Amino acid sequence: MRVTYNAAVEVATRQPLDVDQLSALSEYQPQVGTSQRGWLEVRISLTSSSLANACATALAVATAATGAEAIACEVMTERESADRGGFVPGQRTVPLAWA
Repeated sequence: MRVTYNAAVEVATRQPLDVDQLSALSEYQPQVGTSQRGWLEVRISLTSSSLANACATALAVATAATGAEAIACEVMTERESADRGGFVPGQRTVPLAWA
């Protein structure tokens, strides 16, 4: 059974994404911002057969789009995200661009 997951991936860069990088994320309903520590954070929504697969996919998508190494990843089901009041695990992202 496929489930929808929300993922937040922090990558080791402080550079904003350009149009091509944002375009590479477009199918994942991305939100891109800055984490509390100043790193670029990419939030995406994706479907997967398991949490482990969703995490691996989120890491691959974020690193491919940004060209930067992932330094943190948080993934949860869409339902869990909604139960937490939206995907705001610590209110840490300041929006830079909305794709």
